[in-house]
Amino acid sequence: MDLILASQSATRRRILNSARISAQFMSPQIDEENITKSLIAEQALPRDIADTLAEHKALKISRKNPDSWVIGCDQILVFEGEIFGKPALPEALKTSLSRLSGKTHRLITANVIYKDSKPQWRHISISHMSMRSMSPAEIDAYIEAHWQDVKHSAGGYHFEKTPDFFADVRGNWFDIMGLSIGPIISFLNQTNTTAPFQTPKLAAILGHPIAQSKSPLMHGHWLKKNQISGDYFAIDIPPARFSETVRMLFDLGFSGFNVTIPHKEQALAFADDATPRAQRIGASNTLIKKDNGNINADNTDGYGFMTNLISQSTTWQPSAGPSLVLGAGGAARAILVALLDAGAPKIYLCNRTRARAEDLAAEISDLIEVIEWQDKEDILPKVFTVVNSTSLGMIGKPALDFDLTHVNPLALVADLIYAPLETQLLKDARARGCEVVGGIGMLLHQGVPGFEAWFGTRPVVDQELEALVLT
Repeated sequence: MDLILASQSATRRRILNSARISAQFMSPQIDEENITKSLIAEQALPRDIADTLAEHKALKISRKNPDSWVIGCDQILVFEGEIFGKPALPEALKTSLSRLSGKTHRLITANVIYKDSKPQWRHISISHMSMRSMSPAEIDAYIEAHWQDVKHSAGGYHFEKTPDFFADVRGNWFDIMGLSIGPIISFLNQTNTTAPFQTPKLAAILGHPIAQSKSPLMHGHWLKKNQISGDYFAIDIPPARFSETVRMLFDLGFSGFNVTIPHKEQALAFADDATPRAQRIGASNTLIKKDNGNINADNTDGYGFMTNLISQSTTWQPSAGPSLVLGAGGAARAILVALLDAGAPKIYLCNRTRARAEDLAAEISDLIEVIEWQDKEDILPKVFTVVNSTSLGMIGKPALDFDLTHVNPLALVADLIYAPLETQLLKDARARGCEVVGGIGMLLHQGVPGFEAWFGTRPVVDQELEALVLT
């Protein structure tokens, strides 16, 4: 199928790519401003203005490409009967956001398809967007942070980057993004003689901050490799707005989420039900929308940790003897539960703040014994698994002061850190004859269960993926 999108919008291009629809992308370069002014002077309805602009774009490209199917798109924001265009200057954006703050506006999305200069199909959607009340200081901070990204957007915002700015949204994710891909696919499949297209499924990682996350790379690789119609985003959500924003995103069509710091405990509380391992750990890193609409919370950190160790070692057995875990943060919780479930007979837990380790041990199992940080070397001869779950030894962090002189040579030594790929702890352990396992595999394997639940295919962790994530 010869398809052209009459737009250079990166967002619309991404939607088509996520649906595995091949298309050319051409800019129609119409005079939107004057066409809009003329239609307003004729007292045209806002939905008709959006539809007409989409038609102009599709028709211009179709005249030069008569054998192609051409998609034209336009989107306008309407508030109190007034059409809000793209802000010319930061001051104009400040005025617009001040008016929209705490109120509901309409986002009208028009899509048309032309062939041989004739209209073949059209669709108009209206999303109702209720923005939170924003103080002048919040508006100023938003403009300073996002002006370069949003100055070409109707209303001056990118919903996909700041969904927490909205108290309520009634609509569909793709309509809000400017391309009604579901209805478009329904039409294209009437003439598509090859495999039918499918509406992309959606997932994302939620955190605060989130820019450093490797998850979009990882899941994007799996989607492309398996030719799955789907997309995966990174969305920054402040803790105070987590629950309402997540519920809104589910309502807009998301299948689920990975969850990272600082939201893991909130994610567990948010869900309708949880897996036993998530309940025991007391936190969730994976949210899945079930067929009945319920939200299930899982925690796959321990799964990722154990799968990584088992895949990297041919001899290690968690039941061979006691384990030593350094650290008492969120990752340590998952590792303690995973080791106990795998048959570890005893775990020594060591943290720089002893009280935190004691609280964690009391929550999880009496098979966990807390020892002083300075005593960690003393038990090395009798442990068969050593795990560093702290940030010590990571690039940009203090070194881990840990003398392995008396380490059991039969022990497996694991470090959750993957930057650097081989930490000083692993180098020292290897020099003592121990098996060693780095942290990159845990990151990759923990993503497998969620991806399978959201997209219906079990992905493979391989060297190609590892190389991609480490670049």
